[in-house]
Amino acid sequence: MSIEKFCNKIGVAPDPKFGVEVLKAAMKYYKMTPERAAHFFAQTNHESGGFSKFAENLNYGAKGLRGIFGKYFPTDQLAVAYERKPEKIANKVYGGRMGNGPESSGDGWKYRGRGALQLTGKDNYKALATYLGKPEVLTNPDLVATDYIFESAIWFFDKNKLWDICDKGVNDASILAITKKINGGTHGLDDRSTKTKKYYNLLKGVASAAPAPAVAAPAPVAKPAAASGPLKPGMLSQHFSLKELTRSETATRKGIDNTPNPTHMHNLTLVCKNILEPVRNKFGKPVQINSAYRGPKLNAAVGGSAKSQHCNGEAVDFEIDGMSNYDLAKWVSENLDFDQVILEFYDPKEGPNSGWVHASYASSGKQRKQILTAIMEKGKTVYKPGFAI
Repeated sequence: MSIEKFCNKIGVAPDPKFGVEVLKAAMKYYKMTPERAAHFFAQTNHESGGFSKFAENLNYGAKGLRGIFGKYFPTDQLAVAYERKPEKIANKVYGGRMGNGPESSGDGWKYRGRGALQLTGKDNYKALATYLGKPEVLTNPDLVATDYIFESAIWFFDKNKLWDICDKGVNDASILAITKKINGGTHGLDDRSTKTKKYYNLLKGVASAAPAPAVAAPAPVAKPAAASGPLKPGMLSQHFSLKELTRSETATRKGIDNTPNPTHMHNLTLVCKNILEPVRNKFGKPVQINSAYRGPKLNAAVGGSAKSQHCNGEAVDFEIDGMSNYDLAKWVSENLDFDQVILEFYDPKEGPNSGWVHASYASSGKQRKQILTAIMEKGKTVYKPGFAI
């Protein structure tokens, strides 16, 4: 379902940006209090990439499969056999659990993530069908991505008693508690918090305290953003936390301590200052961190090179939802001071968000300005000079 279609459903003028009129109409349509609506729509906004993604893609390359789903793809050979095959990946990863049949049943793909909070698994689709009184959801699960994107998320809030937390008000404690229930951790907490408080102010009729700055004309070289005051505990820069730059599902699953030493933490701060903050300030959107610091044990667990700059906190893999990774890599290479920029596994045939951008900043201050493209050839990663697409 596009936001335009949703607007028609709730009887308001189409607005792809999900502005204040849509927000107010949605609150009334679902009979929510301002507190509940602020929490609900802020969290679903974050989880769906700004209300733009309502069906799971799963179009991963071999490296992504090894890093994200290492439990199911323990070898490079197996990952290569599945890479860029979303249906096969879903059946492998989701088969035999959450009520799904074995991999061969096709249930993993049929009941993959959909809706504003990525409803996943046959058991959950069955529960939603009963909740809505719509048995067709089970036979036609695409309805969750077209007709019931928010209803599926409301079911999740009901099931997990999140409304009780919403009713405690809009504050840091309630936002943190709901984020943990939805995310299983605190990934993207800053963005969720900002959106929740903004929505609450709008719904209470109070203007946003910090309107977005006007976009300035592009400069030849982007400069790191100046600090806006003392950083909050756990933050490496204004928008980026130590937790998100050390987060790893592989580390969590394998019980690996991925805590950087003081030198590596300093290097991560330089990456934030010279790469991530300028990107965030330029495009005005949350930057998704796929991988940054990887200690030796974690790096070995994901099959990374022992010489990788990730190991000393000098590199980050990232992307921005809805933006071409080629355009993002090109902007970084033309506007920032960097050691390496690598466009990794980008395939325009697979859409703008295929692959990701790897960028590094050498703590020595001597930047090589190396531009590369990483592609897969015969099961091996090959690096070509420039942006070879």
